[in-house]
Amino acid sequence: MSRTLFEYLTFGAFIFLFAPLIVSIFKFISFNFLQKRLLLLILVTVLVEVISRILWYKQVNNLPVYHFYTVIEFLLIINVYRFELSKVFSKLFFIIISIGFVIFAIINTLFFQNLTTFNSNVTTLLGLIVIFFALSYFYALLKEVKYRTLESNPMFWINSGFLIYFSSNLILFYMNNTLFKGVTEASLILWGLHAIVNIVLTIFYTIALWVNPKKQNT
Repeated sequence: MSRTLFEYLTFGAFIFLFAPLIVSIFKFISFNFLQKRLLLLILVTVLVEVISRILWYKQVNNLPVYHFYTVIEFLLIINVYRFELSKVFSKLFFIIISIGFVIFAIINTLFFQNLTTFNSNVTTLLGLIVIFFALSYFYALLKEVKYRTLESNPMFWINSGFLIYFSSNLILFYMNNTLFKGVTEASLILWGLHAIVNIVLTIFYTIALWVNPKKQNT
């Protein structure tokens, strides 16, 4: 993959992030509790990507931003699953998972992967946990159908997007620091694919904000 194509893909993925925000302008008044939580996650993601791109254009290492973002992203995602899987896992379980993840992230930054290094250990753990919750949600969905049609269920689209995104990028997150040293053609290809998967996730976000659920989450 050429560097030009890679830059087009990453820029396209960045621009596409604004699609769910545009949908929110017209649909916010009808959002349920879950959709509002998703919107918060998207807003944080857009803010981080804006800051990251500004630093990148100024040739400043933007990896410290992602050390903090990974923790915030995890807590926001956990907050979504905490309500959707309240009948499967206890509140204490989510608290323990959240505290454990934050402690692991701090230890990883202090002793293993500092702020100027890609925090692959933490992003890998994040991916594994989200995949676990995504599969748990589908299992719970099979046992108790709360919606008459899945296509009108925002959580179905959110969960599907999470499962596709984190499953696709799990190996990349883990291998990034060890497999690639500097910018290589292989790294451009994989991070280009990552940008494509980002676009797919954003499409699922947009659908989740667009649909009108039959039931409202409280």
